[in-house]
Amino acid sequence: MPADQQIMLDLYRRLCRCREFESALIRYATKDGKPVGHPYFGQEAVAAGVCTALRPADRVVGTHRAHGYAVAKGCDLERLALELYGSAEGTCRGRAGEMYVAETDVGYFGGTQIVGGNVAMAAGLALAAQLGQLDRVAVSFIGDGAVNQGVVDEALNMAAIWSLPLIVVVDNNGYAQTTSVRYATAGLIAERWAPYGITSLTVDGQRATQVYDAAQSARARAVGGQGPTVIEALTYRYEGHYYGDRHRRYRSQEEVDSWLARDPVELHHQAALEAGLTEAALDQVRAAASADSEAAFERARGGRAVAPPDLLEGVFTGRPGED
Repeated sequence: MPADQQIMLDLYRRLCRCREFESALIRYATKDGKPVGHPYFGQEAVAAGVCTALRPADRVVGTHRAHGYAVAKGCDLERLALELYGSAEGTCRGRAGEMYVAETDVGYFGGTQIVGGNVAMAAGLALAAQLGQLDRVAVSFIGDGAVNQGVVDEALNMAAIWSLPLIVVVDNNGYAQTTSVRYATAGLIAERWAPYGITSLTVDGQRATQVYDAAQSARARAVGGQGPTVIEALTYRYEGHYYGDRHRRYRSQEEVDSWLARDPVELHHQAALEAGLTEAALDQVRAAASADSEAAFERARGGRAVAPPDLLEGVFTGRPGED
């Protein structure tokens, strides 16, 4: 298979795994009375595009809208589902839930509930790569609401001074919870850090290939010692800020429909066909993603719950009273 077709297939695989995993999560969690959290529907091309451009050793930190980043970076679907179900067999032994879920073996270092705080986490990971002279970058995903947090400026300022191998990806979905970016953010996000000497660009976040190209270029700059890059991806969340949020109260039906017409999975499906991939090959990828996701949540339903004696594991070096 030609290299460009392989990339298109890899992108589609990540897109489908993100979409199908979350679809299964909502079905099973609703049926089982488990929390769903913050859906990533509509934004899949951002996570898929960036993570396809990364190497396995590269580090990623996400936001509280965590499912897409975790899946796109390669987290095991079964262990991820177990974690979301609070099982001791999950990626973080049932302790992380949605917002802090991580699987460091594949380079996904989780996120933080502190909006924008993950940029500082990624800057630290980037500094470690630089000090270790490693061919490795750190990526932080943030939302448009996070760009107004002081820690983001502080971390990017330090990253620029030290030329850290850091990539900050802004999932600009237009809303910080319920507040429109047009109301809350002055100027253009992509131009905000130009005075720092940081390369910034805006891409169509519904087009996985555009995100991939930008991330690939940013990674080359980072490992080449040229410092951080900010990628603003214009995207949209199809659901509310959290599952159950009545998002139609602050968004018009016309606005939602205009973005639904640009579904990132469907857009890439068409682009992949135009690149020479067959409908059968793409159907097989999506069917596999659906089957793997269903199997993951079937397994999660029977996972071992965290027992009270387990709760001190990893908190103390020894049990209270032990030498």
